[in-house]
Amino acid sequence: MMSNKTVLITGAARRVGKALTKRFALEGWNVVIHYNYSKNDALELSTELSQLFPQQIFPIIGADLSYGEQTVIELFDNLSKLSIDKLDALINNASVFYPGSLKETDSSLLHKSFKINFEAPFFLMRLFYLKFGYGSIINLLDTRIVDNDSSHGAYSLSKKALMSVTTMAALEWAPSVRVNGVAPGPVLPPPGKDETHLHEVIESTPLQKRVELDNLVESAYFLTTNDAITGQIIFCDSGAHLK
Repeated sequence: MMSNKTVLITGAARRVGKALTKRFALEGWNVVIHYNYSKNDALELSTELSQLFPQQIFPIIGADLSYGEQTVIELFDNLSKLSIDKLDALINNASVFYPGSLKETDSSLLHKSFKINFEAPFFLMRLFYLKFGYGSIINLLDTRIVDNDSSHGAYSLSKKALMSVTTMAALEWAPSVRVNGVAPGPVLPPPGKDETHLHEVIESTPLQKRVELDNLVESAYFLTTNDAITGQIIFCDSGAHLK
């Protein structure tokens, strides 16, 4: 195992996860690239980064996090097969974003949202703490955690739950493990939406500015490496949480 610090990033092959992976690679970290359906993207990213940073490793690991705790246990067990004996950081980035008001939210929609957006991060956090006992955890939240917009009701509720466990774990697991969150606003159009939709969201924020991927990954990296901060949530959302 190389001496570089190592981070596991869920949903690391595309979109925000890919940007996070590249940033940590640039800073000298090994990155375990988790994917679900995007194996080809993960392989391509791993190959690209391995060529750019030959002193670091970028193993890929596939897991469907909707299967719950057992899948998380198997994921951690498989780390040793990738020459990973310790993680220094965990970033819970993978999520699903299903539309549906509260009256439209049946048990299936609620369970699917909570499985990926809350249960999987929770069990990843818990096993990280139990297995390694030291390091940093970052949970990707959403500016929606402070409003009552119910257009994506199950999603919002799952992220609110993740916010609560972020601060609860930060207190329980201090001083050995730090737990923080980043709550982004308008970064990328959600699946199925285009730039026009994103522009409308941007215009409604106080700063009327798109949140660049660099803004978001900088916030996550800052919280990962600043050892005086725990239980903090950075709203990287152009001020949307203020409204």
